[in-house]
Amino acid sequence: MSSPFTTHGAVSWHELSTSDPVAAKAFYGQVFGWQFETKPMPQGDYEIILIDDEGIGGIMKSPDPHVPTAWTGYVTVDDIDAVASKVTELGGKVLFGPEDIPEVGRFCWIQDPQGAVIAAITYLPM
Repeated sequence: MSSPFTTHGAVSWHELSTSDPVAAKAFYGQVFGWQFETKPMPQGDYEIILIDDEGIGGIMKSPDPHVPTAWTGYVTVDDIDAVASKVTELGGKVLFGPEDIPEVGRFCWIQDPQGAVIAAITYLPM
């Protein structure tokens, strides 16, 4: 079976941006039995969601208190910069990035012409 981290078009990560990561961890940990691994980051701790010691997503404090709490899916792509260009060409918007995530890859957040937001990511080779 191919990995969602290497398959173009596969949803590979789910990330919650919230005003209260501690409460979110407590809630989702109890609802789904998720475990967490804390990764210190320059903008604050990032909580990696673990199932059987495998990361499936993350929880972070929202960088802007005016942004509503929301889940974002990450779609794996072969070339993040080409995807960002294609988004603009097709009438969408690149909301953030492309930007490097050290030791992970390169990502951007995009908005389709109808207003829905999703992220795209090219992972570094594992």
